[in-house]
Amino acid sequence: MQNLKKYLLVSFLLLFTIQGFADGTKIFSARVDGVALILGEGGLASGAIISREGHILTNWHAIHENNNMKIIILGDGSADENTYQFQVIKHSQSQDLALLKLINPPRNLNVLNLSRVVPKVGEQVHAIGHPEGEIWSYSLGYISQHREDYEWSYDDSGRSFIADVYQMQTPINEGNSGGPLLNRFGNIVGINSFGFEAKQGLNYAVSVKEIIKFLAR
Repeated sequence: MQNLKKYLLVSFLLLFTIQGFADGTKIFSARVDGVALILGEGGLASGAIISREGHILTNWHAIHENNNMKIIILGDGSADENTYQFQVIKHSQSQDLALLKLINPPRNLNVLNLSRVVPKVGEQVHAIGHPEGEIWSYSLGYISQHREDYEWSYDDSGRSFIADVYQMQTPINEGNSGGPLLNRFGNIVGINSFGFEAKQGLNYAVSVKEIIKFLAR
């Protein structure tokens, strides 16, 4: 974990020297192989690669009680050659965040940097994930509002979550959970987490402030 914290600090410093990408095409091309596919008996989800040691950030609900999971990343060769086992390093049920680590990760991982800049309302943001099994898909939208200490749940289990989130217009669906929400630099500003099927345009991502607090613990 100490190496991860050092890496994140360097990533934060690099943020301010990176030129912004011109459009979504360039963001997708530069960042798509930094997004992992998480597969299990309970369904699939997304994850963001955040270190060269193979640390992956995702949603807690995406891995909870999801048996026989494995992770696939984009790379040369077949899907089997790019499939990895992993361990859960830590999780926060209340924030709906989990940190995973690939076992024997490849050396050429594309690492997504975290932003320390919270996006403003109206700012354009980009999502990459696997909505409804449509793997490595891109979507574009805008931050609609910041919601502090927002409470939500996914089912009737009585389990609830609370965190600072962005309400956003960026389209996401099941399978996007755990994937990165990116700013114009291609850096992570949130983790795509949930939406409301009956309410178009109401989608939510756990904010980068919560991510930083989670990783620092």
